[in-house]
Amino acid sequence: MVDTAATRALRTMDLIPYILENPGISIRELAKQFNVTEKQLEIDLQLVFMCGLPGYTPYELIDLVFEDGVVSIIDPQVLNRPRKFAKSELVVITLGLQILMELNRSNTERLGKLSVLAEKITKLGSSSSVIFSPTGSESPYLEIITQAISQGKRINLTYHSLIKDAITEREVLPHNLYFMNGNLYLSALDLSINSDRVFKVDLIKKCLLGEVASKEAIGSESKSFDIVLQVKKSHRNFIERNSSIISATEEMSDHFMVHIQMSNLEWLKRSILSNAPGIKVVSPTTLVGEVRQLATSLLASYQATKAI
Repeated sequence: MVDTAATRALRTMDLIPYILENPGISIRELAKQFNVTEKQLEIDLQLVFMCGLPGYTPYELIDLVFEDGVVSIIDPQVLNRPRKFAKSELVVITLGLQILMELNRSNTERLGKLSVLAEKITKLGSSSSVIFSPTGSESPYLEIITQAISQGKRINLTYHSLIKDAITEREVLPHNLYFMNGNLYLSALDLSINSDRVFKVDLIKKCLLGEVASKEAIGSESKSFDIVLQVKKSHRNFIERNSSIISATEEMSDHFMVHIQMSNLEWLKRSILSNAPGIKVVSPTTLVGEVRQLATSLLASYQATKAI
């Protein structure tokens, strides 16, 4: 998410009651809980020192202790309770819980906890805040996939690849299911090529539960890389489209520093080049070299074709 002034203000209103409930919490743990970098959190806490009630004397300002890597609130002023959800936030949370319930139909214990939480959230708004209509678009393979994920089993897929316009057979080790842009996706290790791949669940034509994955297969999962990109503000749509793999975002004067954790570097290299010069690799240095080499190769091929 792009870190605007509005998101910082909302985060600050959530920070104060959270610190009150967890006095002496570390900067590192706070940054992890609020999905920001430690540097950004320190900036937020420095801003809190200047916040308070009208009058803005030391008696009306929020008082907190921020030293040696830990934080405690002495006087929260009026921010001693969590802020109420807006109607739009209630809708998003309720829809998210409904999605989680659909993904956990086979886990009765987890489904029960989600149902109780969904009921509590719904009661925070009016009875007509969220109305669900029945849908017949649910994949028939969700229960098999969730069972394979929870039990560490392989699954055999018959998959329709739109890129190749072909139906292929895949044996995969599933990692997780997630929603993006209204579609449900499966992230899994394709065992035939030992590489992570993403499958659109609607395009799965057949799905069979396999055997428990061996330690060798689990241990051979693709290595995850910590990647930092410099993204120009004119290319912020890259951040919005790929929010599911972005761990943190820092806003600078004319660009964003975007932190990503992923293993499919081939996809990332193609995406960076397709957005050039709007995206620049900061680290790791090996990826910088690979992108530069790929760009040079593509330019050479283009020049050779142009000369013919």
